[in-house]
Amino acid sequence: MTRNTQAMFRIDFSLRREVFFVVIGAILGAVTMVIPITLLYTGLGLPYYLTWMAFGHVIGVYSPSSSIIAGIAIHLITAISIGIALGVFLYKTGILNISKLSNGLLYGLLAGSIVFAGFFIPVYQFILAPEITRTMEAVKVPTTSQGKQYPTLTTTTSTPQYQYSSNITSSQGKQYPTLTTTTSTPQYQYSSNITVVMIVWLIIHLVFGTVLGGISSSLSIRFGSRYGCGKCDISFSRIDLLQKHIQLVHSATPIQLKRILILGGGFGGIEVLRQLQKAFQDDVAVDITLISRDNFFLFTPMLPEVSSGMIETRHILTPVRTFCKRAKFYEANVQSIDLKNKDVVIAHAIGNQTRSHILKYDYLVLALGDKTNFFGMTEVANNALTMKSIGDAIVLRNHVISMLEQAYVEHEDLELRRSLMTFVIVGGGFSGVEAAGELNDFVRESIEHFYHNLDRMDARIILVNSGGRILPEVTEDLAQFALQQLRKNGVEVMLNTRLIDATQDSVKLNNGSLISCNSLIWAGGALPDKLIGNLSCDHDRSGRIVANKYLEINGYENGAFVVGDCACITDPHTGNPYPPTAQHALRQAKVATKNIIFAINGKPNERKISFDYKTKGMMALIGKRNGVGILLGLKVHGFTAWFLWRLYYLGNLPTVEKKLRVTVDWTIDLFFKRDVSRLRTFTEESSVKASTEILR
Repeated sequence: MTRNTQAMFRIDFSLRREVFFVVIGAILGAVTMVIPITLLYTGLGLPYYLTWMAFGHVIGVYSPSSSIIAGIAIHLITAISIGIALGVFLYKTGILNISKLSNGLLYGLLAGSIVFAGFFIPVYQFILAPEITRTMEAVKVPTTSQGKQYPTLTTTTSTPQYQYSSNITSSQGKQYPTLTTTTSTPQYQYSSNITVVMIVWLIIHLVFGTVLGGISSSLSIRFGSRYGCGKCDISFSRIDLLQKHIQLVHSATPIQLKRILILGGGFGGIEVLRQLQKAFQDDVAVDITLISRDNFFLFTPMLPEVSSGMIETRHILTPVRTFCKRAKFYEANVQSIDLKNKDVVIAHAIGNQTRSHILKYDYLVLALGDKTNFFGMTEVANNALTMKSIGDAIVLRNHVISMLEQAYVEHEDLELRRSLMTFVIVGGGFSGVEAAGELNDFVRESIEHFYHNLDRMDARIILVNSGGRILPEVTEDLAQFALQQLRKNGVEVMLNTRLIDATQDSVKLNNGSLISCNSLIWAGGALPDKLIGNLSCDHDRSGRIVANKYLEINGYENGAFVVGDCACITDPHTGNPYPPTAQHALRQAKVATKNIIFAINGKPNERKISFDYKTKGMMALIGKRNGVGILLGLKVHGFTAWFLWRLYYLGNLPTVEKKLRVTVDWTIDLFFKRDVSRLRTFTEESSVKASTEILR
């Protein structure tokens, strides 16, 4: 291997992981040893638990059941200790790289042999065998009824032995054997079959080593070491794959790669990435790249709880690079897409300069999501807050706290105070209803605990919906339940009402009424980005890309797929487009991935998969510990729906770390008041400073 080739290697591993994986292998190996040990003693005509009882006697435990339990515990503790020693030795010496399964098995066999020769034989010779013979005499093991004889025993000394004497009856009528000490009972030892016994014990330790090596190698491949190419910034789970990659891709005559480009880092894009990496982990001829304007994946269902401060901001954000092992990632904006020539132009800013790059692809997956639709109302767009991004949630939380602080200062001006304490939410779908319920709880609880010269009853949370019912995605009775609960909690719900205009301190409705308020939250609709709408392909009326049942873009079936919010895919059962929800995006991503795999591998026995998915259910929160939903056809509401909502979405958070952090946030919220600290942005700080200087 040349020096330049060595420079491409980047290894990500740690002593703790190495030791942990080997210890797990050692524990499972120790458990596996129980089977051949049992067969050994059963074959010799001895009780299968004899070894464990002898181990227990070694540490002074003589009760029959307790000695067996103690013996098993010693067996596992010994295995863990051996695993730690073997893991440290493997990491420090580097004699084998167990990211190859063959190396792991070889190391396991070597480790099993060393443990047998260096540890077991001395322990067996000087501790275990003598104790086994004493234990056999103590329990007075007889000849079997079939006439089978035990290994020949010969008398050697007159050291004190233990044997069971008369039974003691407990208060419940059970009888327990007691141990009595004798000073003249002969000690016994094996005088025959010792060679056979040692061979069997060697095999047992080789079984232990094989399991240890196989398990630790598999864990290392799946979760452990990553062998990265410094030039491509991709990594492999096995070192031989990295070597193959360098040989084929970075040689003087590199192979032609199959290039897959994913645009978008939402639910659909990330799921496509994960499925592709899983499928092509061992195929160095496939190149995977993901483009996203943000370097994180946002778990959007929990945005309302971030806006109220229940969940910390970063706890629903997962860096995209967490998912990218076998793939490259570029944080950039997509500038243009040429479906005919199969290239994409991306751009990113460096200071005041914009840099552009052209990326070629063989297979494209569009998962760019959508943006807020204000239906051409410019003034509404200029004065409304939205709930689409993590930035929106942060801004909304700061704005709500700012309104309460200003209302506290202006407590003597009743009209202004009421305007500051009025919050209008537009949109009666899931986003609007959940935002209204969460905002209502946050505002009223904050007033009660922190703003004592304000009356929580003066706060107005108004939900404006253009339709005759909220939550059109659920059944009529659940929508009615949600409506009643919102109104019961103090939310004013206006049905069959549309917002037609807005200023900085008021909103105008189509019924002619004017509401004085300084807070407008828009959750009234979404549409695809202009980039999607300008593509030379079929679109529906909202601008989404029309795809066939295989999720291929019509007219570009040779490698262009679309999933998620920007896709219009017809439900074969209803004839209507599938709704743009996360659960549909995830299932679409899996189908698109399978069709890409089919196109690349081209196996004759496989065929493309069509998208046919029946919605599993819908759930929405409508306030504290309250919700509605339909799960697998079953209607739920109230606390049950709230609990299932949390359970479902907690399980769908992408990493264990995020699951734990969100769980902690929810637990803290049960016992403590919500934080009303307001963190001003740099722009806000500059504005406040300038205003202060003018007043001076």
